[in-house]
Amino acid sequence: MKASELLQHTASLVGGQRAEDYGDKTVNHQRIAQLWDDWLSNSRVREGQPGMITAYDVAMMMLLVKVARLMHSPGHQDSHVDIAGYASILEEIASKERGS
Repeated sequence: MKASELLQHTASLVGGQRAEDYGDKTVNHQRIAQLWDDWLSNSRVREGQPGMITAYDVAMMMLLVKVARLMHSPGHQDSHVDIAGYASILEEIASKERGS
């Protein structure tokens, strides 16, 4: 695929079905920002690791992206599947950290 074709395809997704599924881009990203800020603020206090983002944090924040999208379109099956996938990743990371 040529670069121009990729960009045209991307524009059609971002302005088409994805816009319908997830709503206004700015509103969606503000929801994500708020959820990430809440997660990082609270997990840093709990973990005692200020400024250090862990693999667990990344998986959780990706899950929160899906939560933010569901705030616009509850019941979106792809987001449910993605959340289940990230939950399994969270458990795998936690298991490694526990040594189990």
